[in-house]
Amino acid sequence: MITKNEKKNLVQESPPAMADPSPSPSPKPTNSSSSKTTIMDLSEDSLAHCAAYLSPRDLTNLALSCKSLKRAAYCDFIWHRCFRAHWPEQAIQSLSQASGGAREAYLARRAAVQQFKFVDPLAADFYTIAKSIDHVVLDKNDIFFSQGSLIQTMKINRFLGGKDFVTTLSDHNARITCMRLFSLNETSFLRSETQRKENFLATSSSDHSIRLWWKGSCQRCFRGHNGPVSTLSDKLLSDGASASKVLASGGEDGTVRLWSLGSGGKRGQHALKSTLYGHEKPIKLVSVAGHRTSLLVTISNDSKVCLL
Repeated sequence: MITKNEKKNLVQESPPAMADPSPSPSPKPTNSSSSKTTIMDLSEDSLAHCAAYLSPRDLTNLALSCKSLKRAAYCDFIWHRCFRAHWPEQAIQSLSQASGGAREAYLARRAAVQQFKFVDPLAADFYTIAKSIDHVVLDKNDIFFSQGSLIQTMKINRFLGGKDFVTTLSDHNARITCMRLFSLNETSFLRSETQRKENFLATSSSDHSIRLWWKGSCQRCFRGHNGPVSTLSDKLLSDGASASKVLASGGEDGTVRLWSLGSGGKRGQHALKSTLYGHEKPIKLVSVAGHRTSLLVTISNDSKVCLL
C-alpha cells in the first residue's frame, strides 16, 4: 500500500512528460531501374548516330552483343560515313554500284585494297623518250623519274584536268645516280605553315654535283666531290650544334661529304660542313641510323663498312 504522502512525493520527483516527436514519414520505395536510361532505351536512329563515331572493329563487337544493336551497327548511315572517311573520291561511285548495302561495299573495298585486287579507277599509259629509266620516286600525286641526265616530272592532278602534266628538268650534265625525297619542313625553303607537309627532291649526278629541287626548279646546287657523286643518304642528319639538317653524300672519290640545309642559304662549297674519309673505293650506300640521326653508316665497293 502507498500512502498519500508517498504518492505526492512520487509525483513531485517524476520528470515532466516530454511530447513524443512526430515520426518522420517513411521514404517511399523507389524503383531504381525505372529512373535510369539504358542504351536499349534509345531509338535506332539515336543508336546509329552514336555508333557512327566507332571504329569498324568496335562496330563488329557492338553487333555481336544483341540483335537490336546489330541492326543499329549494320545500318547504311554508319558505313557510308566509314567509306567516305577512307575513300572520299570513290565513295559516290562505289556506293551507288553496291548491291548489298554500304557495309558490304566498305568490306569489299577494304579487302580489295589490302590484297591489291582492286581495279584502279585511273588506268593510263605514259610514253617517254627512248631511254631507260634509272630511278623513280612518288610524292603524293607527283611522279619523278630519271632518264640519263634528265628528270621527268608527271603531275597526275594536271593530267586528270586535261592540262600539260609532264615537266623536264635538265640542269644536270651527266647521268643521275640517286634521287631522294625529304620534308620541306627540315630546310630553309619553308616559308609558311601550309608548306610543312611538302617535300623537296634531292639528286646526285656523275657531273660531280648535288641539286635540290622544289616548285619545278633547282633551288640549290652543291659541288665539292672530286668525281661523280654516287649516292645520297636515305635520311637527313641532325646537326647537334644547331637545329638545321644536314645532307650526306658519298662519291666515287671515296669521301663522304656533309652539306648544310640551314637558313644561311649557302651554296656550292660554302654549304660544305665536313668531309669524312675512311674509304679507298667508291661509296655505294649512305644510311642514317633510325634511333639516332647523328650516326651514319657507309659501304664502299670493296665491301668496307664505316660507322661515322
